[in-house]
Amino acid sequence: MSITLLLVTRTHVPSTEGLAAFLSTRGGFARVALFSLTRGIEGLRTLWKDPAFETGSVAVVLADNEPGDLLESFEDLRSKAGLQSREIRFLFGYQTHPSYVRLLSDLVHDLFSVPDAEVRQIPRRPEEIEAESFRIIDERLSGLSLDRGWHQVVRRAVHAVADFDMIEVMERHPEAIGKGVEALSNGVPLVVDVQMVESGISRPYREKFGNSVFCHVGDADVAALAGKTGETRSTLAMRKARETMEGAVVVVGNAPTALFEVNRLIAEEGVRPALVVGVPVGFVGARESKVILARQNTVPWIVTRGPKGGSTVAVAIVNALFRLV
Repeated sequence: MSITLLLVTRTHVPSTEGLAAFLSTRGGFARVALFSLTRGIEGLRTLWKDPAFETGSVAVVLADNEPGDLLESFEDLRSKAGLQSREIRFLFGYQTHPSYVRLLSDLVHDLFSVPDAEVRQIPRRPEEIEAESFRIIDERLSGLSLDRGWHQVVRRAVHAVADFDMIEVMERHPEAIGKGVEALSNGVPLVVDVQMVESGISRPYREKFGNSVFCHVGDADVAALAGKTGETRSTLAMRKARETMEGAVVVVGNAPTALFEVNRLIAEEGVRPALVVGVPVGFVGARESKVILARQNTVPWIVTRGPKGGSTVAVAIVNALFRLV
């Protein structure tokens, strides 16, 4: 559904310009416009010349501490101007905090969601569900001007966790997509931190290109050594994979300690993977491990900034790269 978003204020509010710019590129809207009541009837008529306001779906966000009064004033102005809309809905509230801006986009789209009764009447085959999911995601990604490769990676990550925050937190080394696709197509091994990642990476693609997967976290010798040294199994599993890691694609989706060890192997022992996908999840060490990875420029990387990430995100990224081969 194509939605036009109109931010309405009493007077010109400079902070709404930044909000509008963000929503124009990240919100998945056909158009985002600003209007203050001080522009009057003629200003509203000029704005309404865009066919989107008469024939499309319009969401009006009332950005004011007293939205009820603002709504009454806006509707009085619209009535005097003789302006109509096929479908117009109103949303109260306004904040400039980034978290609210992301939430605002979801709230606006929810205004025009299909009623439950209609949803239950629509038959959905698995392929139809997936296609509709990606249509929704691609709508949100429109306007970002992502290159084809990064678009594929981001959309798969968003789809995996149903979280549009992935758009904001995902980052990459300039050579990450090219080097990753090249390596996978050449059949390099994959070194992963947990079995969930191993299980999720596409078997048909691995078999097609001959990629082996190494996951040592469950090995008996790793568990025994962890018991003796007090180090985590994730750390020791990556250390055990040191030789395999050279020229491989390393994928960390769960354990920050695994990524800390990969960082150490790169910095101190000169190990050179083709690509490191570092997206561990959590509040202890996850952010820091990814910051360290992204600071270096020796090995290409893909990360999620902050605590977000996880095995499903890691798998989605790798499978997206396979699809780009």
